[in-house]
Amino acid sequence: MDEGCKAARQRLKDATRTEYEALTREAKLTPTKEDILRRHILCGDSVCKISLDTSISERRVKLNLHQAYAAVSRICT
Repeated sequence: MDEGCKAARQRLKDATRTEYEALTREAKLTPTKEDILRRHILCGDSVCKISLDTSISERRVKLNLHQAYAAVSRICT
């Protein structure tokens, strides 16, 4: 994961609920990416658990997370 995505992930983890919602809204994530990101950051679900619950492959969950972090990274710079 590149530095921008790492920084975005940390910013989302450290954000208040209001800040988190503002960042994700501004990043204009798809509903799927928003759901996966919420489950991973706010609920603490693992990639494996998200994959099992949503019937999306682990590879696709990881890709969606990376794309969501990249979108948030773009608005944070």
